Amino acid sequence: MVSIVLVSHSSLLAAGIVEMARMVMQQAPVAIAVAAGADDPGHPLGTDAAKIRQAIEEVYSDDGVLVLMDLGSAVLSAEMAVDFLPEHKRANVRLCAAPIVEGTIAAVVQASLGASLDRVAAEALEALAGKVESLSDQGQASGAAAPSPSTDATAEVLHAQLTVTNRLGLHARPAALLVQTAGRFCADVRLARVGQETRQVNAKSFNAVASLGIRQHEVITVSARGPDAAEALAALQQLAADQFGEADELLEAQPSAPPSPMAEALTGALRGAAASPGYAIGPAVVLRQVEPQIERRIISDPDTEMSRLQAVLDAVRESTRVLRDQIARQHPYEAAIFDAYLMFLTDPDILARVRQIIARDRVCAEWAWREVVNESARAFESIEDEYMRARAVDIRDIGRQVLSRLTGQTRSFSLDRSGIVIASDLSPSDTAHLDRSMVLGICTERGSPTSHSAILARTLGIPAVVGVGAAITQVAPGTPLVIDGYEGLVWIAPDESIVVAYTNREAQWRATQEQARQSSAAPAVTKDGVHIEIAANIGSLADARVAVENGADGVGLLRTEFLFLDRTAAPDENEQYEVYTAIARVMGERPVVVRTLDVGGDKPLAYISLEREDNPFLGQRAIRLCLNQPDLFATQLRAILRASAGHRLKVMFPMIADIGELRRARAVLESVLAGLHTQSVPVADAVEVGIMVEVPSAALLAHVFAPEVDFFSIGSNDLVQYTLAAERGNAAVAHLQDGLHPAVLMQIQRVVQSAQQAGKWVSVCGELAADHDAVPVLIGLGVQKLSMAPGTIPHIKALIRRLTLQEARQWASQALAMESAETVRRFIRSRLEALVGE
Repeated sequence: MVSIVLVSHSSLLAAGIVEMARMVMQQAPVAIAVAAGADDPGHPLGTDAAKIRQAIEEVYSDDGVLVLMDLGSAVLSAEMAVDFLPEHKRANVRLCAAPIVEGTIAAVVQASLGASLDRVAAEALEALAGKVESLSDQGQASGAAAPSPSTDATAEVLHAQLTVTNRLGLHARPAALLVQTAGRFCADVRLARVGQETRQVNAKSFNAVASLGIRQHEVITVSARGPDAAEALAALQQLAADQFGEADELLEAQPSAPPSPMAEALTGALRGAAASPGYAIGPAVVLRQVEPQIERRIISDPDTEMSRLQAVLDAVRESTRVLRDQIARQHPYEAAIFDAYLMFLTDPDILARVRQIIARDRVCAEWAWREVVNESARAFESIEDEYMRARAVDIRDIGRQVLSRLTGQTRSFSLDRSGIVIASDLSPSDTAHLDRSMVLGICTERGSPTSHSAILARTLGIPAVVGVGAAITQVAPGTPLVIDGYEGLVWIAPDESIVVAYTNREAQWRATQEQARQSSAAPAVTKDGVHIEIAANIGSLADARVAVENGADGVGLLRTEFLFLDRTAAPDENEQYEVYTAIARVMGERPVVVRTLDVGGDKPLAYISLEREDNPFLGQRAIRLCLNQPDLFATQLRAILRASAGHRLKVMFPMIADIGELRRARAVLESVLAGLHTQSVPVADAVEVGIMVEVPSAALLAHVFAPEVDFFSIGSNDLVQYTLAAERGNAAVAHLQDGLHPAVLMQIQRVVQSAQQAGKWVSVCGELAADHDAVPVLIGLGVQKLSMAPGTIPHIKALIRRLTLQEARQWASQALAMESAETVRRFIRSRLEALVGE
């Protein structure tokens, strides 16, 4: 019998899938093994090739092993695991591109029928057909294939009708049992809704049966042809009489959930759904969302309208990427929420439908766009599944953003006071744009705990209650509120007893959070007494506050692009000065490294005209663009230097590839500084100047740069990309994008050695700085400072406290002599595992 292996970043997700799979295995049990999650409590998400190989060996069968995976790196780990297998086993292992949840259920059902590896894999790959069919209502259902070759096409066809009384219809478990029952017989067995017999599906295909979407009280026609057709029909009739294996469950009473003890003790609360844990006490801050006003304008040139729409789609896509990247710095998994937005903006079917309406009806782009967005949202809103229904909010959100730009009716999410945000609903982009320091809690009329906005609220640590009902929208601004994000309760103008009870709860909750933050504030000192500075990569004032909360020793990379993107004109000097100063104040005595503008090419600015480039990563970007835009560059440098007065600001130039670029940039800086001195504008007595090492030429010539800079900051993301000729956004070469490649490590070593000889310091501020496997190597190579997303700081500090500099140096020396990134990773992981065991 074919075995199944599940590879997932999340052990919880894998456990849930296994539970669902066990539910449908009513007959022959299928061997299932799991390789999911990382063993590190601080970073529980991840995959490991060694664990995957072990799982395959655990359930290996000569009949075959089907491996299903969730996200990108899981595929890479699985491929590596198969490479590790003995050659005679490799041929019997199949990596399957099917969706992991639906694919597993379909594969398990087919495997339990004794199907071949090819058949099991094919069934898994068709796993989404049922969902697609039920949502599209187009064409023939999946699995409506011709009769089996072993079936006599001239044989008599027998029919029977079955009534489905199961409360949830033919959902996964009863559908699986029906397929397994039909699979015991040689007869060709078909299913169809009564009155829709032309739309028959194969009863031995789980995907085909699921595609019918049979609900409670529906009647289905079963047709069977073949030598044991009568027996097959009898077995299916008996199965229906037994309510497809759920008779015993359906006889049991369905007890309602017991009332919450808090709800019983404290009456007068509105009840919603607990969406994000925590407590909040404060005034209501009411957000009123105004939908863009759309007129049905008649146009004469459809091509011009589509061009106008495409320009807006490009702009929204860029701003969405920026927002996604901001979330990803602290919460990479949750940032994937916005990937769906990006896909919707480039969906060819959506764009084709918009183009069709514009051309057919001769209407403006905003009218056609709204029509298509509403169609898509309504399709999701009609789905019974709560999680899928919640996706309609996402579609309307991204649709609204496009309409706002098309009409010029921009929306603002700034709060004029701290409090509990009240809204009809909040989209993910709404939630992400809220200032965490101003938001005590969130309470909405609609929404569900499975919505992406709820996920983001949990990620950001904001207590939230959703789906409270229309009563909450009648609350006046400033009304006192109490919300309980654990119980899903909301009190409007609560009495003193409620306030006292929740003041105590809130104090205890915040004390627990503070205790966790305090441990992260301790310095990162190795066991042999070497201090490593752990700084934060930030891109906003809100990020700076989060960095301090997570124990950052400073800011190793302030991305200034957030001030320049998503607008029609560049920020002036005073606006930049105010922001840089505000961030410096939040950081206090901690140093702040400010990277000058890094845009252009793949991150265009609407107000700067640039020629199209075939390869923007090798074109006019970063320092190259700034040197060609001297006014823009000088204005930013003036703002940074002014903000340096009384603060520890440092200037860093990105994408330096040649000593001439550095000298030109420094010349502009010196000119600006001289102008400020002439005008008696206060600046710091000394402002350190460094460069980012992102291209191999800068690393190889570090000894040339070292006398003319105060520090180096290695941008590992780009350094890996340019060293290995592997674009970091290209999934096809993702296997090469590993900063532990010896070719990259050699360049880091060269930079460190050149810096040490000149008495300068080196930081790493790319993803490698927060890579659990890379940290010991970087420290061992002599890197003195690591800069990373704020949320990862406590974990990396804890790791450093377990190391000694001596052993890190030994590991780094050995890593430099290895042949590949994979070899380095296996080596470092084995050493870290040994540390845990000591």
